[in-house]
Amino acid sequence: MPRNITAALVVVDVQRYYLEPGSAFYGYSELCWPGCMTYIGDRVRKSVFPAVKRLKSAFSTIGWPTVYLRLCATNPDRSDLHRFFKTFWSTASAAGFKDCYPLASDPWSDVASEIAPGKNDIIINKSSYSGFSTPLLEQTLRSLGVGAVVMTGLATSQCVDTTARDASERGFLVVHVEDGQADYGADEHEASLFASRGICGGHVVDSEFLAAAPLQLIHAYAASEEQ
Repeated sequence: MPRNITAALVVVDVQRYYLEPGSAFYGYSELCWPGCMTYIGDRVRKSVFPAVKRLKSAFSTIGWPTVYLRLCATNPDRSDLHRFFKTFWSTASAAGFKDCYPLASDPWSDVASEIAPGKNDIIINKSSYSGFSTPLLEQTLRSLGVGAVVMTGLATSQCVDTTARDASERGFLVVHVEDGQADYGADEHEASLFASRGICGGHVVDSEFLAAAPLQLIHAYAASEEQ
């Protein structure tokens, strides 16, 4: 892996329907697992939003891209979703929570306004856990000359972790931002980052630490994997 590589900030599924109490996803999830959405929302606002803003600013200064992933459906019957998401959608609908996983065109699928994409940022929709379930993500990263992905977003043990592992399988250097991710509980978050070490290289950092010297740190991590 070349030491002089470009990194992309990847922001996974930080969308309105995860974070706003008025959404069907939020309401049904709270019904099934009381307190989970309150926890994840608090962590996102206190930790994930500041971390993403900090890293976006630092990456933009050196010309590194930000890629947003959005989990949403295209087909009205949600047949394009991963089977677990489709089952959750169907069960929620039967319980009176309609459009639990909103369509891509639905405003509920938008990235949270606090970290809304800018005109030069990239948005890629997906219908499964991994961003690499759509070939567009890898094609986009390769076209930009990206060799490292810096992982943030929701949820640590699910879509973030799966995307990171798939990135590693494809030869990308993976860096997890601990304070830039959130899960439905602290135990799941910490366990996921711990378990990722063997597959993703064990590069887990704080956003302030990375934002202070992104070039030097990413290149140092790349050099460490050459040894």
